[in-house]
Amino acid sequence: MKSIADFYIGADDLVRRFNEFAERHALGAISRADHICYKCVSNGEFEALRALFEEESVYIYQSIISARRIAVIGLKRPVKTALGPISTLELSDQKPDGSQKSGFDHIEIYPTGISYEELASRIKKGGVEMKKVVRPHHTTIDIEIGDGYLVRLEGEPLIDKIKKEEMK
Repeated sequence: MKSIADFYIGADDLVRRFNEFAERHALGAISRADHICYKCVSNGEFEALRALFEEESVYIYQSIISARRIAVIGLKRPVKTALGPISTLELSDQKPDGSQKSGFDHIEIYPTGISYEELASRIKKGGVEMKKVVRPHHTTIDIEIGDGYLVRLEGEPLIDKIKKEEMK
């Protein structure tokens, strides 16, 4: 990825699959898109992409999570989805074990007007296979939507979680 334009073009396939999933399961009234995630294959790729966004972002906040850098980037131009505009990019550095591939990984959603459990239950009733993933920093429900892309269910927006847990 050499430009911001490449980022938006690269996101198209994930966004298309995400929109199809959201519309098929009528998620518009009960959830919102929170952020899109891009995972880097190397420290060099992470640094290059972060540098690319430094001039094209509203903010950049970086943390060390599970022994790697995660940058949360406020996008100047939101990614449009069926569940609302996404104004946040989660940029993930390579994992310590080197197992991560480069590319778009997931779009995370959170419930609106219902609980996290109700959102998960409604999606599951639609015949969707869901996988609960327990990590040291958070637990999510992941849904495979094709080509290795995921929809990830979380209880709240990423920025709210960061404010509560990291900016005390």
